[in-house]
Amino acid sequence: MAFHRRVWRRLRPLRRALGALLLLTAAVSLWYFLQTPVLRFNRPPVTNDITGLNPMPLEGVIAPTTVEEIVDAVRTHEGPIAIGGGRYSMGGQTAAPGALQIDMRRFNRILALDTAARTITVQAGARWRQIQEAIDPHDLSVKIMQTYANFTVGGSVSVNVHGRYVGQGPLVRSIRSLRVVLADGTMVEASLTVNPEIFAGVVGGYGGLGVITDVTLDLARNVRVKRRHEVMPIADYARYFTEKVRYDSLAVFHNADIYPDGYNTVNAITYTRTDEPVTVPDRLVPADRSYRLNRFVFWTMSELPGGGWLRQHVVDPLVLRGEPVSWRNREASYDVAELEPGSRDDETYVLQEYFVPVERFDDWIPKMRRVFRTHRVNVINVSIRHALPDSVSLLSWAPNEVFAFVVYYKQETDVASRAKVGTWTRELVEQVLSLGGSYYLPYQPHATPMQFAAAYPRSDEFFALKRRLDPGNKFRNALWNTYDPLVLASEPPELSGALIARAELRPGYRRPDSDTFLQHPEWYIVYSSEEYGRHLASHPPSTFPYGAAIGQYWRSYYEAWNATRHTYPPNWAYHVMLWVIGTSYSGELALKGLYENTLGRLGEWSADGERTPEDDLAAEVAQEYGRFIHDRPWYEYRFLPRLWEVWTDPPLWGEHPARSWERKGFLTLEYGSKAAYAGLITLATRAAYDPQPPRTELLFRRWRDSLGQVIPELEVEERLDSTATVVSAGRFDPTRDLLLQLARSGPPDLRVDAIAGRPVTAFTGVAPRGWLPPGGPGRVLHAMPLPTDSGTVRLFFETRTRDLLPWLRRLVRDTALTVDHVYD
Repeated sequence: MAFHRRVWRRLRPLRRALGALLLLTAAVSLWYFLQTPVLRFNRPPVTNDITGLNPMPLEGVIAPTTVEEIVDAVRTHEGPIAIGGGRYSMGGQTAAPGALQIDMRRFNRILALDTAARTITVQAGARWRQIQEAIDPHDLSVKIMQTYANFTVGGSVSVNVHGRYVGQGPLVRSIRSLRVVLADGTMVEASLTVNPEIFAGVVGGYGGLGVITDVTLDLARNVRVKRRHEVMPIADYARYFTEKVRYDSLAVFHNADIYPDGYNTVNAITYTRTDEPVTVPDRLVPADRSYRLNRFVFWTMSELPGGGWLRQHVVDPLVLRGEPVSWRNREASYDVAELEPGSRDDETYVLQEYFVPVERFDDWIPKMRRVFRTHRVNVINVSIRHALPDSVSLLSWAPNEVFAFVVYYKQETDVASRAKVGTWTRELVEQVLSLGGSYYLPYQPHATPMQFAAAYPRSDEFFALKRRLDPGNKFRNALWNTYDPLVLASEPPELSGALIARAELRPGYRRPDSDTFLQHPEWYIVYSSEEYGRHLASHPPSTFPYGAAIGQYWRSYYEAWNATRHTYPPNWAYHVMLWVIGTSYSGELALKGLYENTLGRLGEWSADGERTPEDDLAAEVAQEYGRFIHDRPWYEYRFLPRLWEVWTDPPLWGEHPARSWERKGFLTLEYGSKAAYAGLITLATRAAYDPQPPRTELLFRRWRDSLGQVIPELEVEERLDSTATVVSAGRFDPTRDLLLQLARSGPPDLRVDAIAGRPVTAFTGVAPRGWLPPGGPGRVLHAMPLPTDSGTVRLFFETRTRDLLPWLRRLVRDTALTVDHVYD
């Protein structure tokens, strides 16, 4: 120990010097980071839903307040149109890439209220809470709606919602009539007797046929209701419901909550009409109510061991104590904020729903339980509802009397977690289909097209009607892009989860999704080194903008971090590597810039601005180094042989000896220190980050064997099915060249679905400043001017991988842009 302390003390000057160097590097880096200009393009608006899982770039958004605005937009807009309301659907049902979204939330007037006939007519953007506030003074109540009052009426009609109402079912059972703007801009009325086919297609049609403008609804009396509940084994529930609830004329609301993780116990909650005085005075749930306690309770149920037990034995007995009497309107005015977490960045709450014929209840429970347990689904609650049949809607989810199982669960937001959800969702869909049941469409569209067609056997009638009313397929969204046969015919069908899983089992097939963006600062060093080599070929080294290069590295890192921190799980190993190489890169440039603008500039003056053989050697090495690190780590470059050349190739005494010897000394220090540091950085980098595979695997759809004959260094690795092929190419430049060649001369229907297993891809290109990217299925995240040429910018593009080739086809026709890298 004494020896170690003596050594440590003797190293104090070196430690202080290194500390001062790190502080200097940090200060210089921060200064130039703040000075680095970043160009932003007018990004297309991006919409999302309540889950935060489905960001969707749009062409634009309009928020009409009049029917005329809606009609004009539908008639004149040439591209796709999507319709949005409260955005509580959870799978892109309100948006499509590049679509014009009609945001209906300002189109929300109450048009008519007939208290005698108990009907109300409202514009589609009105929320159920608005209706309740308007009708409550007249002792009227909504006849059918979902549990929460935040949704818009048009959105509820489009998904054909249901609630907890006993003896009711889908919303279509309470709709008197509606009006809708069709694809040609005409407005039509539809009901059970007027245009009944359009009525059957629009209700539950998810915006596929037109824009609903107003709806006339049946109302009911606002009555007092008394709550009671009973906990029982789930095996007893179906009989209990039939005997105690189903035919009870006084029952108004009913639901039953199944407790995870056992799924063996159910809490049946019923509200029955009563003449007793109210014990809960609020006629509606207060709009300003705080739900912080709810958030905490949901967190404990989803994160703590025994959360289900805690809810069953502690939370629910407290919440459901007594038999309170309240107004029907109050029990129908719940705020969805009670379910909203503090943040959805890393984890989010999501819904699914399955419809089981009443006679198959006992068959469904073990199937559902097995899937949840096998996949360790973080289920918070499963709520049972009941619905009478819907024989009207073309996309009826209840052609027979059904029990509805509303699954409320928690999932992480990274791509891998989403894929896992897709796997167990398809299993549940398959199980419910085996019992003659169905599943609900307002949620993530994980089901296969075959499963969709089996669950909705009249969907062929719906799509036939869409072809007549919307022959140009104007009304689109993510749901119909997934299941519309017209769309599927133009693209290969989605791969099954089993085939995707098979591909991902291939060694080296998939790399972390965040790496697509985190590679950019690493590659900035490649770009900067190439730029430095070009600069030295014709300029003295003192004129290189060292500070700007430092700033751009850290700005590139910041932009990459900002693009991934809310979307993907952090890849700390990669971050460590970027900090290590970024610090060393910044320190090198800071010292080099300091030297070249002091002693180096004196050397330049001593040569009267003329170049020496050492200058030419430095430029040659810089250019060779820039090419080398395109496909090899920088620390593998052989600096020592180049250091030997400094003293053996140029003459010891040239025409400008002062400059020659100044260069010899500087290059000796530079190449020698880099050779030594390369050994250290090799150890530090490899300790934190595994070496990368030499090849990249790409998943192509509609691959032709003939393509392999004209593209060198390409290997067909595996055929997953008749439309999907895994192909590999050398990393970096070979992968870029392959994709650019396919964009220029490949078949137009060829598609790449994944690069290194990733559904999102980024690429960079260089273009003159002021160049504007053409419209495409992706976006430019940012651009930065080149340090040595402010008139040229490097743009960083992001796109879905499946849209990469279509966008590259547009870009390769523009000679102003040079695509220099596709991140794999």
